[in-house]
Amino acid sequence: MIHLVGVSHVSKKSLDRIDEALENTDSDIVCLELDMNRLNALVNDEDSEPEDLTHRMLASFQEMIGKRTGLMPGTEMLYAYKRAEQEGMQVYLVDRDIRETLARLKSVSRREKVKALLSLPLGFLSPAMDLDDIPEEDELEQLKKVFSERFPQMYSVLLEERDLHIAKALEVVVEENPEKDIIAVLGAAHINGVDKKLEELGCKSKLA
Repeated sequence: MIHLVGVSHVSKKSLDRIDEALENTDSDIVCLELDMNRLNALVNDEDSEPEDLTHRMLASFQEMIGKRTGLMPGTEMLYAYKRAEQEGMQVYLVDRDIRETLARLKSVSRREKVKALLSLPLGFLSPAMDLDDIPEEDELEQLKKVFSERFPQMYSVLLEERDLHIAKALEVVVEENPEKDIIAVLGAAHINGVDKKLEELGCKSKLA
């Protein structure tokens, strides 16, 4: 069984949710929405400066909506990684390589990139959202709907493609660890998509 733990960047409740999952789930395996490059950057606190329009756009979107939805990994993933290490748990990194995501973003039309960059100063998500909380499912799905309608190509690259990659990576972890429970810490924006993909792959999962 894969226990899906949804988190967001700046919410203290994310850390509490991670603690609760690690303490209350009988598992010695933790999967994180990270790739090796991103983990190394977090561990060494050395995020690189955006080098081009595509990278700058990703960094800007991470800043604008990542805090609300957990779209890209951050402090909460580093916390989960350190907690897992302290507990002597086996850690798997299940996100797509950040370099591949950046390469895929280059295929997004210039028109959509410019539209996204121009929207950043104003924002397009609910300004009233409490950043100290993890979004409720209905609220999160509404935000994703807005994102998909306004920036369909970016939505596909940042969410749909990565949902599938993460689900397939989790499937491999299950195959390597049959009969074991697995904890998967993912940004809240990925939970429903990954859950559906796991069901299609025949993997058992539930929300932690």
